[in-house]
Amino acid sequence: MVSSGFDPFALMRDQTRGAPPPPLEQAAFEAARANVAPAMKQGSAAVLDAVLATWADADRLFDKLRANPAYVLGAPPAACRRGCGWCCHQKVGAAAAEVLAMSRALAERPTEARMLQSWKKGQPCAFLKDGACAVYDIRPLKCRSLWHVDVRHCMAKYAGLPVSGAKTDPSFRHEPKIIYEGALKGLALPLIKQGHDCPGLELMPALKAVMDNPDAASQWWMGKSPFPAETVLDWFPKPAKKKR
Repeated sequence: MVSSGFDPFALMRDQTRGAPPPPLEQAAFEAARANVAPAMKQGSAAVLDAVLATWADADRLFDKLRANPAYVLGAPPAACRRGCGWCCHQKVGAAAAEVLAMSRALAERPTEARMLQSWKKGQPCAFLKDGACAVYDIRPLKCRSLWHVDVRHCMAKYAGLPVSGAKTDPSFRHEPKIIYEGALKGLALPLIKQGHDCPGLELMPALKAVMDNPDAASQWWMGKSPFPAETVLDWFPKPAKKKR
């Protein structure tokens, strides 16, 4: 989950070269950008609100697709369901703005916040409880994008077994990946373009680092990262210039 597998500026380059992105990716990108662009004029709190709106918009787009009989009948059934948390045993990634939005939300959810406080490196996601996500409504876009068709593949990946040896199916549903990664680009790239660093982060240690820092969002907005350097993932380029 940590490795992104996509070029962050591929969408913009393809548009320039005349090769449009998939319609679902374009729709998710534009919806996210429409949330973030006006929010940047109002400051960090508005940007975190835009993160929530982006999560909701991407979910609505995927829900609309899943309601289409042609998609349901033509797509392989996903193995993902409540009670299966193998992907949560691996490292989870999220954009910086998402981490800050989660931190703000958890300030109002003491039970879930305590789950994070007890997390230690090497453990599964702190919010995995009885095979289900305790913060499902505020989980990051990367988590939302994972829809595998064979749970054994996820188990083998967690255990570090050769996929060929485990005889598993590595297939996944492409549509949710396209939608949620399009939303991720639409969320992060406008911020980067305006000079606000929005790197991918390893969720658990990054979130734990800012949970007790009420000024984390403001610090990030002013260009001072509140995140430990070791949590930063190489998803996006650094902004060329910071605008204040």
